[in-house]
Amino acid sequence: MASAPVSDLGPRRPRGVTVIGVVAYVGGIVDVVGGSMLLVLATGAALLANPLPGGLVTAITVIIAGIIVVAVADGLMRGSGVARWIVTVVRGVSLITQIVALTAGGVAFIVGIVSVLISAIVLSWLWTPSARAYFAPVAKIPHGV
Repeated sequence: MASAPVSDLGPRRPRGVTVIGVVAYVGGIVDVVGGSMLLVLATGAALLANPLPGGLVTAITVIIAGIIVVAVADGLMRGSGVARWIVTVVRGVSLITQIVALTAGGVAFIVGIVSVLISAIVLSWLWTPSARAYFAPVAKIPHGV
């Protein structure tokens, strides 16, 4: 595979990285919105009764996770190597646990296979030659040279 075309600003973002970033943005936004709705429900219920704080803790956790996902998605879209490594580690661990769950019979077979394939695709898209070029650190050239 040829590497991505290079402009004055560096290599263009590969399509696979864009897809991963957009899906992550959407997922993070859904988490923030869903967590916010749960937060409203949890605090509203607290006015009517004395519920367990689990709903409140869950809502806050989902909102924070959503914010982190959006930040990582933003990093992917901007070419952050740190964001790529975060996704690589999370998806790598996910892939291993999905394979273990599949072999142990812990998940439905079709769902497990689809999960493994999604993780494998994400990992492969983040490490193609064009993605490596996109995430490569850009050398700083001093002014006046």
